[in-house]
Amino acid sequence: MGRFNHIRRVTHLVGGRTITFRSLFEYHYCVWLQLQKEQRIILDWWYEDEIIELEQQYSTKPKRYLPDFTVQMLDGSYEFEETKGYFPSKDYTKLRLYADQYDTPLTLIFASTPYGSQKRRAERIEKHIKRVIYDAEKSIFTKISFLFDE
Repeated sequence: MGRFNHIRRVTHLVGGRTITFRSLFEYHYCVWLQLQKEQRIILDWWYEDEIIELEQQYSTKPKRYLPDFTVQMLDGSYEFEETKGYFPSKDYTKLRLYADQYDTPLTLIFASTPYGSQKRRAERIEKHIKRVIYDAEKSIFTKISFLFDE
């Protein structure tokens, strides 16, 4: 089991909401979502608002999955977006169970391109979900870094 003592929660005001994020990466992605909302690319977003119960084949106790972001698209449909700096096997299992049991699209976003076993897990889950963004730090955040109040 990995230790995440180096990850610090951060509290920021985004879109008129004061939110305590589990990581700086989640905060950066939230700023991106708020920018999309302001540009009318999406209708709205919510941070960690819905716990999803996932049935397991060999257990009567369901797994619980809390997506990082719920996004409402312009057509009124919803999508879940999950940010990952690290992608352990237990998270792969939750995402795979979710993809098998629910129809709401899911996007997996990595801060930087994973490698080794994390990369192989991402490649395996990619065909079951909407999309995977492998390098958000370069492809998204460098363009909007002036918006982050750190």
